[in-house]
Amino acid sequence: MKNEVVSVAYPTIPIIFVASVDGNRVPLHDTMGLAVTDLKGETRSETKITVVKNSKKIEFLLEGKPLDERRHRNIEEVVHEFEKLAGKGVGLKVESSNYRIYSGSSDSGAAALVVGLNELFGTDLQKEKLAQLGNRISESAIRSVYGGMNAYIVSGEKPEGKQIASEKELGGIRIFAMGFDYPTRVSAQEIFDICRASPFWKMRLERVPYWRRQIEEGLRKRDWTQVFSNAEQNCANAHYLIENGGKRCRRKEMMDAVIDVEEIRDSELPVYWTAGGGKVINAFSWGPEADRVLQELKKRGQRPVEYKVAPGASVIRSR
Repeated sequence: MKNEVVSVAYPTIPIIFVASVDGNRVPLHDTMGLAVTDLKGETRSETKITVVKNSKKIEFLLEGKPLDERRHRNIEEVVHEFEKLAGKGVGLKVESSNYRIYSGSSDSGAAALVVGLNELFGTDLQKEKLAQLGNRISESAIRSVYGGMNAYIVSGEKPEGKQIASEKELGGIRIFAMGFDYPTRVSAQEIFDICRASPFWKMRLERVPYWRRQIEEGLRKRDWTQVFSNAEQNCANAHYLIENGGKRCRRKEMMDAVIDVEEIRDSELPVYWTAGGGKVINAFSWGPEADRVLQELKKRGQRPVEYKVAPGASVIRSR
């Protein structure tokens, strides 16, 4: 067993939006996501786990502050799973920090934690099991565990995670993230409750398999228009459910960014958008015209930060 482990994971953005989960935080339909970082690889969550001798206490600090009771309880339950597997219990101090992250930090923080615990306890769990444990902390942690473009399939006999395209395969995709400074946002639980209560919820559930097939087929053909047009349709649908339920997810400036992307596309440049429940609009482009897309966004007053597709969570130091 190690005494100290430092692990890293990258934030995620939606390809098929997680619109609701069950009591175990398993999504109620198949989902897809994309792990991202900035061009220098500095956008990340970094977690340090240290064994505390003569203690059984689990202390978790995010940016130096304790978590809320629910998240701390979820983390304790996951730590106890590792203790059972390893056959030993220890005191732990966990310190997690986020760097340059607009959105998706709960996913990357959860992924960094489970990968770090796996190293610390020497449990040698495979990614699928780590993704399941991470999802008990954050419902989309699978995205950060696997990296690249990935899927969480719940429509089969049992929930299954997989990477469907690596960061190398998606190296030509350029991502322009536009973040907005709002004092409040809609919480994940509010999103889940509103979507499930929507009169259009059943229609969304019936549509998800189509979006998934279209995206996977587009990946096989390297048809990025097919991939990202379907991702955009999916996220637009989720936001319609939320906003039709009385919560304004995309504030005015965010809606302006969506309109900018759609108008730039109308000028026959390749660009599509997605958004999660946070305060970011992500624009996707590719090929030689991507530079023109970036310049057009800037001309319209946007201040995009360029991202690239990131790998999965990993340990960067242990002793």
